[in-house]
Amino acid sequence: MPCYSSENVNAQRGDGVFEGSIAALQLLNSLGYGTDPMLPLHLVYNPVGEFLPSPQEELEADYKRELQKHFGIQFNRLYTITNLPIGRFAAYLRHRNRLDEYMQLLIESFNPATIEGLMCRNTISVGWRGEVYDCDFNQQLGMQWNNPEISGTFLWEVDPDSIENREIMTGDHCFGCTAGTGSSCGGAIV
Repeated sequence: MPCYSSENVNAQRGDGVFEGSIAALQLLNSLGYGTDPMLPLHLVYNPVGEFLPSPQEELEADYKRELQKHFGIQFNRLYTITNLPIGRFAAYLRHRNRLDEYMQLLIESFNPATIEGLMCRNTISVGWRGEVYDCDFNQQLGMQWNNPEISGTFLWEVDPDSIENREIMTGDHCFGCTAGTGSSCGGAIV
């Protein structure tokens, strides 16, 4: 849900996407998701452009207020995720000659307080064929584990005892997870 307004969502995702998203959220609410404590409903936000997300708590309050007021929608949490300069977003930036500028923003926004909470430190990503990656972004980039201390690069080959304190494969895209308040599967880190 990139925004709580139809203009922004439809401009980014296509005509009718906002209305379909609202209908889906209302259906989920009618089934208890977001209203029953046993059925949490979480939304994810990432910015449309070349900037860091606003503070997660502030955006969550805005989303809750606007979606409740206009559509009667309730949800539990809003997670903010930074746009990483990979895939379509990297192509968009390259096409506009803005990749270097965006990378500079991420580098200058490095926050060492995010390091402990990075998803690559306690989560792995597994491809559909069983390949193991440090995170889903590395998976998108094809950066499979290539560490001789770990017994294998497919899930069934990995010795669980060998992955603690493993060397994590990194690249420039990692600055996206360490910029500002950080970015992880659970949203902001700090």
